[in-house]
Amino acid sequence: MPIIYWLRHDLRLHDNAVLAALPAATEALLPVYCFDPDYFGPDAYLGLPKVGPHRLPFLLASLADLQASYAALGSGVHFVVGRPAEVLPALARQLGAQAVWASAEHTTEEVAAATALATALGPAVPLRLFETRTLLAPADLPIALAELPFSFSKFRFGVADKMTVRPPHPVPAQLPPLPAGLALAALPGPAQLAAALHQPALAPPAPDRRTALPTQGGGETAALARLHDYAVARHLIGRYDDTRNQLLGEAFSTKFSAWLANGSLSPRQVWAAIDGYDQAHGARSKGAMQLRLELLWRDYFLLLAQKAGPDFFRWRGLRGQQPKPPQPDRAVFDAWAAGRTGNAFVDANMRELAATGFMSNRGRQNVASYLIHDLHQDWRWGAAWFEHQLLDHDPALNWGNWKYIAGTGTDVRDTAFDVAQQAKRYDPQGKYVRTWLRPG
Repeated sequence: MPIIYWLRHDLRLHDNAVLAALPAATEALLPVYCFDPDYFGPDAYLGLPKVGPHRLPFLLASLADLQASYAALGSGVHFVVGRPAEVLPALARQLGAQAVWASAEHTTEEVAAATALATALGPAVPLRLFETRTLLAPADLPIALAELPFSFSKFRFGVADKMTVRPPHPVPAQLPPLPAGLALAALPGPAQLAAALHQPALAPPAPDRRTALPTQGGGETAALARLHDYAVARHLIGRYDDTRNQLLGEAFSTKFSAWLANGSLSPRQVWAAIDGYDQAHGARSKGAMQLRLELLWRDYFLLLAQKAGPDFFRWRGLRGQQPKPPQPDRAVFDAWAAGRTGNAFVDANMRELAATGFMSNRGRQNVASYLIHDLHQDWRWGAAWFEHQLLDHDPALNWGNWKYIAGTGTDVRDTAFDVAQQAKRYDPQGKYVRTWLRPG
């Protein structure tokens, strides 16, 4: 009896707990990717497609790369359009599947999709979930998830420091065969997908020579190439702490985030690369320590989102904070989104985001603070705009960071940024502003 593998944010062969758990005698395996209308559909705040014009082609490239990798191991990927709770049970009945396996998720909508699928499958076809997204295995936590502290420092020094990062799973040498008699549905193109989802087709973005993104593109092959280039070929890990707050160029930060977000790259593979860098250079550099810290921050947001559930996405605070009510004004918001606020540093960052789907961490903090604390708009509008635009959108990280800047996350302190001071500090010569406020 075959196993159905529901692909989610685990678009890779390396360090894949699902593939590693397959028994050697597995009769057949059907990897399936569902283009879920709830995942790709309009958001609740702006009515925009959640997967926007930058992330969609990156995702399709990632899936094409995955299909090729699976085919090379004697398998393939079956692409379907529809809600998993509707299309996967039908496939399970058609194939006589014994189970559906999938990656565990941590945010509300993704958890709800798995719950709906488990209900639709019923007890005869169990849904088995595996952790593929986090650096630290949740099963290894020394505390219950409900006891996760509302402080990253307490998580870092009271939880994470008691844990060990497991080594990555190796790439399988072969995969079980596909179920006999099933013709795989091909990966749809952007126009075909838009029609199937009953959505307007998104115009692909024009290349912009000013982009800070690396050239590798979407998919596991590109992700591993970038990891090798950054960590091994150019030894950039050692200087990361000195460059991470810069604004221009592909080398100032890792740019791993888009691959981490869709699962083309494993955080444990990145951790192993950092270990390799430290071993090769005989010491733990500040850059390596900062990268480790940021991988732990990523885990913290994933676990916090799981603990908080729907509250993670609500306007009110996780610790009972009562932020100042926003003054919703769509014209004000639209000017911010278009990079036409009149604040040059904010506008430059917003135009980079619109043109490339990327913005530096320093930029993200400042434009978020400006929308919330200077323009007095609803932070959820900003999070929804980022969801639509960001190449590297991850719901836990995006919404968690917006919630923090809004003062409704784990921190009760004032989280407003002095944007003018930040611009003087991080763009003192105005080079970044000039780059993005003049035509590309």
